[in-house]
Amino acid sequence: MTEISEQSVQVQDIMTSPVLSVKLSETVSQVLKLAKKKNVTGFPIVDDKNKVIGIVSTLDLITLMAVGKQHLKLGELPLAIKVDKEVLTLSPSSTTKEAIKVLIKNRVGRIIVIDKENKPCGIVTRKDLVNYFIDIYKLEK
Repeated sequence: MTEISEQSVQVQDIMTSPVLSVKLSETVSQVLKLAKKKNVTGFPIVDDKNKVIGIVSTLDLITLMAVGKQHLKLGELPLAIKVDKEVLTLSPSSTTKEAIKVLIKNRVGRIIVIDKENKPCGIVTRKDLVNYFIDIYKLEK
């Protein structure tokens, strides 16, 4: 079995970059359409200076739409109605071991990678980690 050196592999080596972000003023419908078009399941939410202020997942938005009343036209509401202000972040130099610990401990699907100015520079998802392990263990032939 291959020995993994998590200390040498940094988040910046496996993250998806650039990261797609959205603004609070965008509607639920706009964000769901963007998720479909770009095949992503979550977004950091940024302010006008591109600093991270929240996070939203497509699961959150789907849940909102499914339990909502049809006459409320939830898709037209601003994204601000369904935002998680608790954002898990790492720096690009964090190790993959740290990323795995954060994902497992918090039972989340993504971590936003931020630069020194709190601006998103990437995202690490479960899929990124799956790809990392496939590469490390040479599972694809």
